[in-house]
Amino acid sequence: MSDDRLSVLHIIESPSWTGAMAQTLALCEGLAKRGHRVTLVTTGGSILDGRARAAGIDVVPMDLISELHPLVIGRLARLIAARSVDVVHAHRAHAHTLGLIAAALTRRPFVVSRRVAHRPKDNLGSRIKYTSGVVTRIVAISQAVKDVLVDYGVDPERISVVYSGTDTTRYRPGLDGGRVRRELGVPDRAPLIAKVANFYPGWKGHDVFLRAARLVLEAVPDAWFLLVGKSTDSEAMRTAVAAAGLGHRVVMAGYREDIPEVLAAMDVLANSPRSREGLSVAILEALAAGRPVVATRVGGIPEIVLDGETGLLVAPEDPRALADAVVRLVSDRELAARLCANAVRLVRDRFTFERMVEGNERVYTSIVSGRPGR
Repeated sequence: MSDDRLSVLHIIESPSWTGAMAQTLALCEGLAKRGHRVTLVTTGGSILDGRARAAGIDVVPMDLISELHPLVIGRLARLIAARSVDVVHAHRAHAHTLGLIAAALTRRPFVVSRRVAHRPKDNLGSRIKYTSGVVTRIVAISQAVKDVLVDYGVDPERISVVYSGTDTTRYRPGLDGGRVRRELGVPDRAPLIAKVANFYPGWKGHDVFLRAARLVLEAVPDAWFLLVGKSTDSEAMRTAVAAAGLGHRVVMAGYREDIPEVLAAMDVLANSPRSREGLSVAILEALAAGRPVVATRVGGIPEIVLDGETGLLVAPEDPRALADAVVRLVSDRELAARLCANAVRLVRDRFTFERMVEGNERVYTSIVSGRPGR
């Protein structure tokens, strides 16, 4: 596809590893495999920096901590001109501001990904970032994210829904979780209920999970619980677990890179965000791996967890409902197996990395060619 090759500059600050970094790296790799010229600007020395270099991506490290750093904006503008960039694509808040100004200075099309399902701030800066003509297209990772932006005042014709994806060769049924159980000290036959999410106090709902865990123990006395993600082994989390009286049954594993095996070790994934969840990469990975999922009905989650078909949905901030759904899946293995089989098919059909890359590629080509993009 040499005649259709594009030069795409991706910008993302990456102080730690999150779903946004994983999606950005997969997009860069996928575009490069399709023959496009890809440049990634990100935080030097970060996990994303190292992994992108290892994957052969052209990485330009920059300090992206400040949203309005004139030297960084100047460097970006010069890079855009030097690389004959066709499209600038920003993936997080600081990258959004910096990329918007650099793209405006160089008169390049500007695309921004929106990954959270809550309204942008109602101030002049946010209005410029989302509703001004400088932004060529917004890529929403779910219909829920698009709906929030439309309600905010963004022209729906300027929003393309491109779902996040996952690696179905890495996240798949049939992996062995025995090593993880042994390492974490979880008995082989004990039901293991896990929450995979970085610990951000409040909106990720770790406190709801812990309250639900106490209720699960009343019905399933041999159950164990697992917390995985950045800061889930922090002092704040240890204090919360101790206050809930669950120190003897909750394993706080912190950040891990062996998530496929962690998923294989668990019996149920129970993710309980209160709000903001654009889609949830952790849930996508669990569905792809064929693990039973219970999740709260917020943001874009109902677009992948189809209640009674690919998982179970409960209201947010309802520990009793969360606990009852977990107990139901632990007790009814036939139901769990049916939901998992449906989930694996759904992810392979609609939520792969390949589909995500194709969707973003269509956005770029539609912008460059001047056609409406969906």
